[in-house]
Amino acid sequence: MYDVLTVADAILKIAKAQGKSLTPMQLVKLTYIAHGWSLGLRGKDLFANRIEAWQYGPVIPDLYHATKSYGRDPIPLGAIGPTHEIAVSPEDQAFLSDVFNKYGHLDGIALSYLTHRAGTPWTQVYDSRFRGIEIPDELIAQHYRDLANGRPH
Repeated sequence: MYDVLTVADAILKIAKAQGKSLTPMQLVKLTYIAHGWSLGLRGKDLFANRIEAWQYGPVIPDLYHATKSYGRDPIPLGAIGPTHEIAVSPEDQAFLSDVFNKYGHLDGIALSYLTHRAGTPWTQVYDSRFRGIEIPDELIAQHYRDLANGRPH
């Protein structure tokens, strides 16, 4: 398991290798989606950082705070990576590439929609009266298992 910044940095590198750049919203959502598919398909956490239900969908606060200064601008490669060189395993790199190939063409709004439409873990825990409600990995894993098995939400 990695820190979320290591996973996000790996996704940024994948995007760069494909000639693409990512905004903070895209990176937060892609990192969440990758974590969800990893839990659902592989039963494996990509990171242990907390995921919360915010107004516009699930957010990983540690990643949000590391990228929010870029606003709607692309995040430069290496801007959020760990201070010491930690790489994801080749297996995890291939997995992240697969996720990016499926979702990397979507803008932040489309990715946000995917993560907070009806039936998602976000809709199960979000309550506008409270801030920072955690989305448990168990809910995320079940949602992505259901998607993998073709069960609609």
